[in-house]
Amino acid sequence: MKQMQKPYRLPMKCFRLLILSSVSIFILIISSYACDIQLKSSAVVSSKNITLKTIASRYPKKWANTILCDAPYTNNSITLTKTYIKALLKNRGIDASICGAELVKITSKAFLLTQSKLNSILNKRLNYITKLPIKLPFKNWQFSVVKIQKSKDLMFITLKAYTASQKRFISIIAKQNISATLIPVASHSIELGQIITASDITFKAIPQTYPGIFKNKKSIIGRVAVSFIPAGKPFSIANTRRFKPVRLGDIVKVKVKEGNIIIYTTAKALKGGYSGDIIPIMYLSSRRVLPAQIIGKKLVEVQ
Repeated sequence: MKQMQKPYRLPMKCFRLLILSSVSIFILIISSYACDIQLKSSAVVSSKNITLKTIASRYPKKWANTILCDAPYTNNSITLTKTYIKALLKNRGIDASICGAELVKITSKAFLLTQSKLNSILNKRLNYITKLPIKLPFKNWQFSVVKIQKSKDLMFITLKAYTASQKRFISIIAKQNISATLIPVASHSIELGQIITASDITFKAIPQTYPGIFKNKKSIIGRVAVSFIPAGKPFSIANTRRFKPVRLGDIVKVKVKEGNIIIYTTAKALKGGYSGDIIPIMYLSSRRVLPAQIIGKKLVEVQ
């Protein structure tokens, strides 16, 4: 009789394990549905606020649009803990049981309707009174012009933004440009510390200028980029500075011209200065001090 029981031991053991696993899964499912709010591990937001429905896969409908906090800036993300979310809800008078992810990573993605995009849609260069960019949910939006009304120098524009499943209307107020100003801009990307030459500069028409930008090419040549300047960007006192070819204490090359004879020697600069400045220099051999004009990088001329 004992010998006959042996073949049944392994199937019975497996059957018991299967029952225990099924019970465990059932308990997990029941406990999951026992809570009020089920958190997701990640979420994408397009609006300026994070609501409960953004970060939860299950929640009571009456709490769906409860604002928890501000959304991160576009193309940035933040992570909220379950404890912090519970505290935010409690602060809003919601005492709910929460299950699901311990951490929720929220990324802000949006379609930005920018000035250049609007100019392309309207085929006009306009000054927009409506604050730009306009943030739309992160979708593949298409645009069409519904209506344009003019009142004196103002334009009231209605656009239709649409996808395969959505559409919305956008109202924009703009002022038509009468003229544009031609200003010098970077012809290509300019690195930090680069001395700007004539080949680094081109011209671009812009609808309006702002304080601090240079309006002529001559003012820019010889200046130094104090930050990275992308192609098409105007030059300004904020992104460039004057190049100082001679600094206090520099050993400079001295050009001495007498008639048709040019002699080069060396001296020490007793003062720093810019191109064209007259500074005192001291010859290293004789320690004689003379005035000299700065004509280049660590190069001066004695008349």
